[in-house]
Amino acid sequence: MNEHEADAAGRPGAAVADERTLRALDFGVILDALAEGTVTAMGRAAALALRPSADLDGVRDALAETAEAVGLAAEAEIPVRGARDLDALAGRAAAGGLLEPMELLDVRQTLEVTRLVGGFFRARVGRAPRLAERAGMLTVLADLEDAIARSIDDRGAMRDGASAELRRIRDELRDADRRLREALERVLRDPVASRYLQEAIITTRGERYVVPVKAEHRHQFQGLVHDTSASGATLFMEPLAAVPLGNRRRELAAAEREEILRILRRLSEAVGAAAGAIRRNGEILGALDVAAAKAALAGRLRAEAPLVRDDGVLRLLAARHPLLALARGHDAVVPIDVTLGDGFTTLVITGPNTGGKTVALKTIGLLALMTQAGLFLPAAAGSGLPVYAQVHADVGDEQSVAQNLSTFSSHMTAIVGMLRRAAPPALVLLDEVGAGTDPAEGVALARAIIEALHRRGLHTVVTTHYNELKMLASAEPGIENASVEFDVETLQPTFRLRVGLPGRSNALVIAERLGLDVEIVAAARGHLAPEQAAIEQVLADLTRDRLAAERERAQAAEARQAAAEVRQRLLAEVEQLRAQRRRLLAEARRAGETIVEETRRRLDAVMAEVRAARTEEAVRRARAHLREVIEALPSEPPPVPPGDPVDRVEPGQAVFVTTLGRPAVVRGLPDGRDEVEVEVGALRVRVPRASLRQTGVPASPRGAEPAGVDVPAGPAVPLSIDVRGATADEALLEVDRYLDDAVRARLPHVTVIHGKGTGALRRALHEFLRGHPHVRAFRLGERGEGEGGATVITLAL
Repeated sequence: MNEHEADAAGRPGAAVADERTLRALDFGVILDALAEGTVTAMGRAAALALRPSADLDGVRDALAETAEAVGLAAEAEIPVRGARDLDALAGRAAAGGLLEPMELLDVRQTLEVTRLVGGFFRARVGRAPRLAERAGMLTVLADLEDAIARSIDDRGAMRDGASAELRRIRDELRDADRRLREALERVLRDPVASRYLQEAIITTRGERYVVPVKAEHRHQFQGLVHDTSASGATLFMEPLAAVPLGNRRRELAAAEREEILRILRRLSEAVGAAAGAIRRNGEILGALDVAAAKAALAGRLRAEAPLVRDDGVLRLLAARHPLLALARGHDAVVPIDVTLGDGFTTLVITGPNTGGKTVALKTIGLLALMTQAGLFLPAAAGSGLPVYAQVHADVGDEQSVAQNLSTFSSHMTAIVGMLRRAAPPALVLLDEVGAGTDPAEGVALARAIIEALHRRGLHTVVTTHYNELKMLASAEPGIENASVEFDVETLQPTFRLRVGLPGRSNALVIAERLGLDVEIVAAARGHLAPEQAAIEQVLADLTRDRLAAERERAQAAEARQAAAEVRQRLLAEVEQLRAQRRRLLAEARRAGETIVEETRRRLDAVMAEVRAARTEEAVRRARAHLREVIEALPSEPPPVPPGDPVDRVEPGQAVFVTTLGRPAVVRGLPDGRDEVEVEVGALRVRVPRASLRQTGVPASPRGAEPAGVDVPAGPAVPLSIDVRGATADEALLEVDRYLDDAVRARLPHVTVIHGKGTGALRRALHEFLRGHPHVRAFRLGERGEGEGGATVITLAL
């Protein structure tokens, strides 16, 4: 299969465009941008190998998968990060090769990712049915994953429990080490032997335990020489008493190596037996990675899903060239509207050589290829394209001075190939057709080529600066003119595409603006053929009338929009006033009921006191209490509330209560109903906090309760953060922000998931944590906590 013979989902299929067309339309640059969003080697390779499909259902399925990935991107990342490309490794294992421990760890990690991806999509089958169906084809190899995990630890060392025989050998080996060290330590403690030693230490040479002996005592010390120091003054000797123990230890070490090799062979054979499933899993994980990258690219381009039309109509609304949008930003690129297949199938874009025509041409072609590759488009919703069986493009460098015979021959060779192969439904794009040769012959040739393509019913877009080709639209049904607008004041193209309006060359206007003598310009106009001058005048009048009509339409649209905005704003303000009136009435009603209830309670208390005492002094106190109650009641309509609403309430604070129309003093903090106890004269009542206004009088310390400091609660903070796949700098920045959030949320312990890999990320993280002010302690995870792939942090709260 050729590299370009793959459809939008990565499956084999007919080539929609040859490599020349893909290169001319910069499709490879789009694939590079797509590959930047992948997180696995398989995904990157699949992204770079992506090609447009001519299958209608396949294109729709690919776009539907992209739509599902876009929806998932707002919720969670598809967990393919960490999967390794195991193709070569699985092939070697299938051929009987022995895998190294670190390679087996790559297998285990990829099998773990495969299992997690399957679970991820099983939980989201309703939201992403197509991607879930693809993920459902993954083969979970849990037994192989567990076998590797039981045998090899996260550092690549063989575990004691990898086999019963290995555990027995290592137990004996540890015992042999212990007895050997004890024998050597006895030599170090021996008063006679110790006099012959340079130092009282035990070291190793060639897997033998030795002690450093002074060279001059070589014959007094009983032992075997295994090494000599550089100076020759020290001999590293194995005491004779330790030789049998050393021999036994070497035998056990050899047995350990043999058993490890046997375990590695067993695991390698298991990987080889599953090689087919592992390779298929890699392809599926790569495809899911590409789907996630498509969603990421759609976000960067602010792209929308195109409609796949079966009526043969291409309609692009507010379409932007994607590479310009990536390089300059979405809003910096002038959008274009283009239609083909609805009233006309051939579009002739004319105008001066300013680059705008080529950008429009390449935008059309590139968006067609992107649609058929399952990519979203930087175009407005409602844009749609047919599925073309073929896309042909010949785009030359119209700014180049090297328009010689070789360039012309190259373009003609490409056009000849198109004419031989192109058949509906096909899109043909020709830039500066007929250029590079004698103008008269170039015009004749260009016209004949355009007419031939048009007669075949192909969707054709051509650019040219030949005025003679502008007349095709009036001579041939189904051919339409278009132009890229040019501002003669600034001498710059606006890049707006005007369909239905042919472009003017503007050569004489530009020359005059640049300072060419007016007499020379006038003479040039005099040299124009009468029919050419008439055409230019008609084009000028058409352009002026169309621009005026467009300005009027734009002004009318702006006026309608402004009127609609004013109406909406007024409606919102009326509704806001109504809501405020209802709220104030409700607050006043509640406050009045509160005052009535409080007054009734106070009066009942006074009457009870009078009935109980029946003395003159009690009557005087009752009258005084009644005066206080009466004075506390509002005697006139509430005045306009002074000051701004009260944001923070403190006991002792002087406020104005709008519902009572009286000043008051705060005596308590807001309760669960957001009501505040205030003192109005001799009364204490509860009123809504929204009815309080500032008075400019500071809070009084008398009777005030101590005010605390409220720390606003932040958003919910997860108990762990996953930084696998990030660079060290990116990961440390994320962890630093995460620790700040965790401390504010007062989490005692958190976990950072960094994976195992080479260990570089873990080392950088631990170095960072050692000096972090929020960290009290940290350790690697234990079983069930991610082990060496995670770090558990105790926070200093």
